[in-house]
Amino acid sequence: MIALLAVAPGHTRTRAWLQQRLWSDRAAEQAAGSLRAALSEIRRALGPHRQLLVASRHAVTLDPASFKVVYEASVDMRRRGTVEAFEDVDVHDREFEQVIQDVRSDVLERWMQQRRATPRRRRIVLVRSDARGAPAADVGARLLQNRILSELRQMDGLEIMSAGGVGGEDDLDASGGQPQAMLLIRVLSVAVGNEVFLSCEIQNDRRLWSDNACVPGAIGAMHESVDLDRLALNTVQHVSDAFAEAASIDGADACASVLAHQARNLFFRLDKKSLVAADRLFKRAFEIEPRGRHLVWRGFLRNAAYFQHRSMSFLENVAPVTELAVEALRHSPDDAIVQTISSQIEYVHQGNLQTPLVMAQRGVERDPTDPLGWALLSNALSTNGKLEEGYQTARRALDLTKHSPFQFYFEHFACMAAAALADYDQSLLHARTALRFRPDFVSTRRYEVALHLRRHDTPQLRQAVNALRQQEPGFAPTALLDPTYPVNTLRRLPIMETIEKRVAGRINDLLEP
Repeated sequence: MIALLAVAPGHTRTRAWLQQRLWSDRAAEQAAGSLRAALSEIRRALGPHRQLLVASRHAVTLDPASFKVVYEASVDMRRRGTVEAFEDVDVHDREFEQVIQDVRSDVLERWMQQRRATPRRRRIVLVRSDARGAPAADVGARLLQNRILSELRQMDGLEIMSAGGVGGEDDLDASGGQPQAMLLIRVLSVAVGNEVFLSCEIQNDRRLWSDNACVPGAIGAMHESVDLDRLALNTVQHVSDAFAEAASIDGADACASVLAHQARNLFFRLDKKSLVAADRLFKRAFEIEPRGRHLVWRGFLRNAAYFQHRSMSFLENVAPVTELAVEALRHSPDDAIVQTISSQIEYVHQGNLQTPLVMAQRGVERDPTDPLGWALLSNALSTNGKLEEGYQTARRALDLTKHSPFQFYFEHFACMAAAALADYDQSLLHARTALRFRPDFVSTRRYEVALHLRRHDTPQLRQAVNALRQQEPGFAPTALLDPTYPVNTLRRLPIMETIEKRVAGRINDLLEP
């Protein structure tokens, strides 16, 4: 009763209204008696604060001078990533169940409005560069700093400041507010002979992380250096990691970019529980900062769910994948990741080849440090007949993620590109590397089966099929010929001709024990 009165207009309801919602299964006289008994019980429970409850012959009211409603999620709600008002209130009455759902929706909306209106605590990142030696050192420092700044400025909730060095004048923001934390990124560039040595260090009160790279001194080669891009990428990821521990999913100071960073890490686990959690984080990120990249990732995540689990039904039912991509482009038409992921969605769901290539190229031009952009571009190149370029592009994505937890995912794109190039030994090598890291990665298992079918290696084929059956019980090589089976790129490659011949040759009989 207190819950219903607290959120009612004027904090008041008629006696008849309360009786109908709390005792709808009783006769009017009995319901009126139950209401009187409940009011007496509430007054006893309130003790010295009993003046809070004001009851007349016709209505019951909560005195607004005696209480305040606070829209604040509990710690347990934040941990679970769900928000539900009065979650411990449970009345087994159909009328009550309907009205409490309306109340919960209204409270959630009010809470979201309050959270958006609450000033966020500042998160400041200061970037300082130092170049020593030949002019090439200055170019290297500028290039690395610009790559880092370009990515950091895509992250909402961060204030990015550059401090002198190769950037010239300080770019310090004097806006008010108490900083939650300040990170300092130190970029050092030293030219020695024909090479430039670059290092990045992230500091707070202490050194949190550091790494380095050696790049060619020639300006053109420096711009193309995968080692420089990898150093920039790792720096940005560690900045996100540094803020992630302090970020609340549901708090007023939640940072959308940090939540999206956590969601991407969960995405690469690919199991259903992680995909559900990642989808929830991308949804929260969009509520905080309505940007296209959070929407397009939700579409890409559903693609991954279908390829890995043959189903999207375990995820929240939202707009179709293609609509998510269209809406993402409407929100953020110039966002690099929106362009590259939308290119893959266009290819998978529309069967278009040329448009995805243009979109993926546009995305990579805008952000050359993103390995996913290079991977999706490699797929677009290969399916458009640019086979050698497609493989080299996949290798760049792989080089950017070397020794990272996500390397297996990009080994798969290299496997696909090598298969398109008809370098089947190299393709199998990439497949085995991916599966050594992630034996349950279904997309690569399918390519492993296809490659062993081509080699007519029955023992290895039997092992590959049995391994795939761990994730897909009942799998048989004939599934690769099913037009609805999720091997969109494989179906476009010349290797499929050999697979069709092998399957027609009763290869399934050879796989039986």
